[in-house]
Amino acid sequence: MPPRRTRPGPRWRWRDERRCLPRGGGTMSAHLSASLAFATAAALGATQLRTRLQERKTEKRMRQLVGVEPFVASTRTPVRVSIPHPMQDRKQRKRNAMLSSQLAPALELIVGHLRIGRNINAAISEVTDSISEPLRSIFVESVEEARLGTPLSDTLQRLSDKESNRHLGVVASAIGLQSQHGGSLVEILEAVHTTIEEEDRLRRDIQTLTADNRISAKVLLALPPATLGLVSVLNPGYASPLLSDPLGQRMSVAGVVLAFAGWRWLKRLANPEVVA
Repeated sequence: MPPRRTRPGPRWRWRDERRCLPRGGGTMSAHLSASLAFATAAALGATQLRTRLQERKTEKRMRQLVGVEPFVASTRTPVRVSIPHPMQDRKQRKRNAMLSSQLAPALELIVGHLRIGRNINAAISEVTDSISEPLRSIFVESVEEARLGTPLSDTLQRLSDKESNRHLGVVASAIGLQSQHGGSLVEILEAVHTTIEEEDRLRRDIQTLTADNRISAKVLLALPPATLGLVSVLNPGYASPLLSDPLGQRMSVAGVVLAFAGWRWLKRLANPEVVA
């Protein structure tokens, strides 16, 4: 009589299946250990960074106390000046434009004070209370150095060279010529005020007339990369030769160079130099 076959019960089937399952306890412990190690390293790095920042602040403070910091700043200044930065140039142009726009109203106030009998130093000192930066600091420094014996025209000329502002240099030259050769300072400053005001008016008119051209230049400059990005998203294989193929790479470089040259040309046409 053949032996009777018995089917394994549910308990034994569950044990067999449990034996076949992959053991994940080691993987979970490895992940947990890696997470703890990463968190510990991040905490140590943050602590070291905080300690380093505190040490640098303390070192800078000690340099200021012993007088070493001005020497270090003076040695760094030529390197900072010799390497131009786009954001620094943009900030300087913005400051220069603001200075030119403030100079004409300030000259009008100075002429008014000169008409009532004040001298040029007292007139500039009175005007400093009613103007804002950056012209206020220039006038304050000029008056303070004039009280110490430095000629006002020399101080204004030095500050105009520092700010690279032609209008301020014209004012300094007018004051210097009047102090050396005489004449009516009121009439000279009125002529300078009229010239600066006319130049500002012409510049504003040019900015208004060329506004649509500047917008068109920006749109034309942004259109090729925007189109390339859209085509790359919709059909990635269509624009891939421009980056993978050598001929496409040369064409891409040539397109970027031509776009930059066109942008510079349009910018030069939209911002002409105005000399009244």
